[in-house]
Amino acid sequence: MMHLRVWIGAALLLVAQGLWAQEEQVISGTITDGSQALQDVRISVEGSDTQVFTDAQGKYQVAASPGDLLMYSYTGMKEYRVRVEDVTRFLNLIMIPDIQELDEVTVTKSNRKSQADLAAEYRTNPNLIQTAYGIIDATTAPGKIRIMTDEQIAPIGLCVLDVIRNRFAGVWAVGDCMRGGYIVIRGPGSISRARVAMYDVDGQIFSDVPLWLDVNSIKRMAIVSSLAFNVRYGASAENSGGVIIINTVNGQAAVAAKQQDQARLKNNYVTGKVLSGTEVAQGAPAYLKALENAPTLEEAQKAYYEYEASYNASPYFYLDAFLHFSERSGGIAVAEEIGTAQRKKWSQNATLLKVLAYRYQELGMPDEALDLYKDIFILRPHYSQSYLDLARAYRAAGEAGKAAAMYARYKYLLDEGYLTASEEFGKIIQHESDNLLALEGRSLGADPRKVQTDPYVDGSTRVVVEWNDSEAEFDLQFVNPEGQYTTWKHTYADNEALILDEKDNGYSVAEFVIDENLPGTWKVNAVYHGNKSLTPTYVKITTYTRYGQRGQQQQVRTFRLQLKGVNQELLTLVNPGVSVVR
Repeated sequence: MMHLRVWIGAALLLVAQGLWAQEEQVISGTITDGSQALQDVRISVEGSDTQVFTDAQGKYQVAASPGDLLMYSYTGMKEYRVRVEDVTRFLNLIMIPDIQELDEVTVTKSNRKSQADLAAEYRTNPNLIQTAYGIIDATTAPGKIRIMTDEQIAPIGLCVLDVIRNRFAGVWAVGDCMRGGYIVIRGPGSISRARVAMYDVDGQIFSDVPLWLDVNSIKRMAIVSSLAFNVRYGASAENSGGVIIINTVNGQAAVAAKQQDQARLKNNYVTGKVLSGTEVAQGAPAYLKALENAPTLEEAQKAYYEYEASYNASPYFYLDAFLHFSERSGGIAVAEEIGTAQRKKWSQNATLLKVLAYRYQELGMPDEALDLYKDIFILRPHYSQSYLDLARAYRAAGEAGKAAAMYARYKYLLDEGYLTASEEFGKIIQHESDNLLALEGRSLGADPRKVQTDPYVDGSTRVVVEWNDSEAEFDLQFVNPEGQYTTWKHTYADNEALILDEKDNGYSVAEFVIDENLPGTWKVNAVYHGNKSLTPTYVKITTYTRYGQRGQQQQVRTFRLQLKGVNQELLTLVNPGVSVVR
């Protein structure tokens, strides 16, 4: 074991040295405000004296190395920070106004607001929450208070447990609405050592989850783990796992009487146009239309060779052709010929190799996908996702032992400081590792009964979304069987901290869990916003049903995103609901 530890450490040290020793690469782009070019945008490399400015056409060029952080600054606009990767060559940005909302200031004898002042502000200030001990302001109260408003609560759940699930880091909703459960507010650690929360609902204190509460009546909900705040609830709160404060519409008569009449009128039903795959294809490149419209495989091949003369410099032409032939009847041999030839040309481009791997996984060709993920790992051993990808590829190829070893190696490198930790990614890779041990632990010499899995994902429908280009920005819309939706935004403007975390830690994956108590047919739609280089982004979606159980099943689908600004249908999935198999 000592020899193994030394080898891994030395190897990663060489990797790190090699990473930062890479030569500079020239990055070009155009900066606009969405309608016209911006001149004199400052582009600088953090930690160096390098800086350039855009010209009258908004164009620029800057030299930087992989790992460098580019800063884009312009007066009145939100600053952008972009981490340079090995494949970064073009970065076209649309800058948005940096709007700072200033609170109205009134000079009085005291700058501490009274309860009357806070009551008057409650309707318009989403940072206020009514407790059994008065109204508090989350921005000034002691400790960390996280508030969710009615606009953020999609009424697709059955009870408070559903509302809480997957909404706050470090908060677990255990159990279900029919059989009961509890909520844990905690930091990292074992759930067996965690303490459950207590509840303040419109000033009334409860120790059990208020399953009776109609989620459509919730006005605001706050998650409080601060001992400095909880102490006012007495010893019971000090010994609990925090307090969950819930304000309902009817319960706010004293602080916001006018709000009662609005009665949570939320129109979160899908009403706009959602383009089908056929409609999206109408905006595809001419060569892709020619391939799709070819009535036979032979005529499709003929169209491919005709267009190749004009598009041979574009890797996306070959990717699209590979994807087309791989799903066309009798075309897999043609697809493999294209993929094999281009793989050699793309040997240094992980984003292109990933698309080939995605489709091989979709086709149920695990050995071919594994070979590609090995190549990607060699290119990006400093990316957290490289370990996840290779572990899952080993598992799919029937090599569970090597998959477990990859998860162990990732943990070791985290512990030794060769890789940095990410809360978001850590949750995903932990679920994958636990799932391997729970379902295949006996073959690895482990006892699956001793594997402590996350009750949040157990038995659920789990959706894992991955994208090949880390610069991709898009919205995902999840539509429940009743036609109501919730949206996850993967854009710099809406989710800057997450995107920077992805770039800093090297991952392009997100997971979503559909509770087993919400059965039926769900839809997943997407709105694509681009990837800063005017090229398509390829998305892989893996859906698991009855996750972590003996009847677990999964399906892989690959999608091409290029048409911008429209809501397009990706897939439908069936959530089977509560399972009795454990």
